[in-house]
Order: sequence, then structure tokens, then C-alpha cells
Amino acid sequence: MNRDSMRSLYVNGGEKKFAMTMINKINEGKITDKNFSLLALWQAMGEPNLGDSGLIENRKMGEVDFTEALTSSAFPKITGALINKMVQQGYDLEYGIGDQLVTVVPSTVKDETIVGFTDDMEMKEVQEGIDYEEGSVGEKYHKIKNIKFGRVISLTKESILFDQTGQLVMRAKRLGEAAKSSKEKTIMNAVIELTSSGLRAAWRPNGSAVTLYSDTSNDPFTSGTQDNMGAETLADETSLTKAQALFAQFTDEQGLPITVNPRTLLTAVALDPIARQICFSGQAIKLTTPQGVLQPFQGTTPLSTAFIDQLKSASAWWYGDFKKQFVYTEVWPLETYQLKGDERKFKADVIFSFKAGYYGGCGAVSNRYVVQGNV
Repeated sequence: MNRDSMRSLYVNGGEKKFAMTMINKINEGKITDKNFSLLALWQAMGEPNLGDSGLIENRKMGEVDFTEALTSSAFPKITGALINKMVQQGYDLEYGIGDQLVTVVPSTVKDETIVGFTDDMEMKEVQEGIDYEEGSVGEKYHKIKNIKFGRVISLTKESILFDQTGQLVMRAKRLGEAAKSSKEKTIMNAVIELTSSGLRAAWRPNGSAVTLYSDTSNDPFTSGTQDNMGAETLADETSLTKAQALFAQFTDEQGLPITVNPRTLLTAVALDPIARQICFSGQAIKLTTPQGVLQPFQGTTPLSTAFIDQLKSASAWWYGDFKKQFVYTEVWPLETYQLKGDERKFKADVIFSFKAGYYGGCGAVSNRYVVQGNV
């Protein structure tokens, strides 16, 4: 949208209508970083005050000196809408798999308590004429630490006068990309257990940090342990067969067998070709004879991330029903706000600033639905 078109809309419709139209066009994708200019917008609005309302001059004062400051006009609202759009665009386009591995639960506290129950609900034989036995329910819970992340983008006087729209857009997109990467790390911290102690531990049953993946993984709500740690190198479908054998030994709090339906194979990027071969090939190319045997894991979703290669191991992999085991507690999603009353307006010619951030955490609520392979 060029300056003349914006100027005509501003003069004929007034500031309120102009702001509404511009913001709607941005949200609808009709105005993008390709056809938006900070300088053109400022000029179309009659070049409102850039914030130097305290300029001292030895001249006669007139009405023009009392023009509404730019920071209280429609300018920051329109620019903010574009920045928010670019932040969200960068966030959405950045590669990430974390959301496919967790169940999202709304949260309102810093250290979230995910409440469950230890159920003594085993079915028991009832003799004729005898009352049914009451089941007992004991409360259990898991803790997940929520953490706030964010950064600030500032719009300076120079960025308007020199029309540095492209630089502002690039920074906004990078902020969105960084936010996605940060959330990915938050989720991966739990899923691949980068942290096993303290408040940010992946597994905190009853509020206490416990090792999640182990050949003797301990759940304090049961007297037994679970072997959810394999030592198999991911080579072909036989590796998943051995993981299935581990699932077959899992029991609930009463020691009864449970059914696990593994849906996802999570690997390091280095293992992605092998994972796709297992999940998508009608016949797996086995390393041992007989080769080309039809494999039963076709349809399993393969996911990979460089977080595993760089923070764990290029040979590491996990298999299971991740959404049943991991919860992402969301206080608020990625949001963008305009900062008001920024003192840098005076010190550094900052016209106004925007902050973008999110608040959430991730943790396990079980140790029975995901098996860790070779690490």
C-alpha cells in the first residue's frame, strides 16, 4: 500500500478508521513486509510528533506544538500489528516437533501441579449376597516448573526517518524463530531428559526429581520398577521389536499389565533416514538375513531434531506414545505487547518498544509410555 493511498484513507476516514483498516489488512495478509513502509506510514499520517515533545525553542508557540504525540496515535498500533504478524510468522515457519510430543494443559501458577490418582480399582470376585468392595483412591501428583521467556524490539526515530522497515521486519521474524527454538528446548528438556535434578527435572512425581529413563525407573506410586531404557542401536524394525518387548513388561500401580500403543519414533537427525525406512517402507531393508521381510511398523510417525544430536547423541532414539507421558503447561502462548513509558524514548531516541514472549513448562506425568533406545 503506497503513501498516497494511505494518506487518502487517513484524511478521508480519520485516524480511528484508518487504524482499523490498516490493522485488518495486515491481519488478512493484504499488507505484508513486502508492501509496508514505516516512512510512508508516518508521512501518510501527516508526520506526527516523533516523541521530542520536550524540544525547547525560542519561538512563539502555536497549536501545532500541541499535536498528539506519535506514541499515543494509531502509528504504534499499526506498526505493532505488523511486528506481531512477523513474529508469529517467524515462529510458525521455524521447524519444530515439540507440539507433536506433548499434551497441552492450561496453567496459572509458577510450579504447576498435575493431579492424578493412585487407584486401587482392581476388579474382585463378589460372592452371592455379599456387598461389592469399595475401591480406595489416594491422591498423587506431578510437578512441572513454568518459565517465562521473552525479548524486546525497539523502534527508533532513525528507523522511521531512514525507513529501516526491512531491518525491523527481519528482527521480528528472528524473534519468532528464537521463540520456537526456545520452546522446543523446553519440551526436549523433558522428553529426552536433559535435566534430571532440581525444579526443571523432566520427572518430578510428588514434587521430587527422579530419573525418568532407567532399567530400574522408579515410580513412587508403585512398589515396582519399570525398565524403559534399551541399549539397542536403531538399525531396522527388529530394534522396535525389542522396544515392544519392554512395553510388554510394564504394569500399573497394582502390578497389572497395561497396554501401550507406540505411535512415534523420535530420533537424532543422523538417524532420520533409518527411521523413515522403518516407518514408511513396505518392506524393511534388514541388516541381517533374510532381507526384505515385511515389517509391522509401517505408519509409525518418525520425528527427528538436532537437539538430540547436539545435546544427547547422534545415535539416540525414543519410541512410544509421547502425548500420554508428557504435558506442556501453558501459562500464556507467544504474545506481543507494546511497552509504554519507556525512558529510552529520551535517552536513545526510542519511539516505542515491543516485547514478545511466552510462559510455560514441560514434564513427564508417567514413566510407562516411552522407551529410550541407544544413547
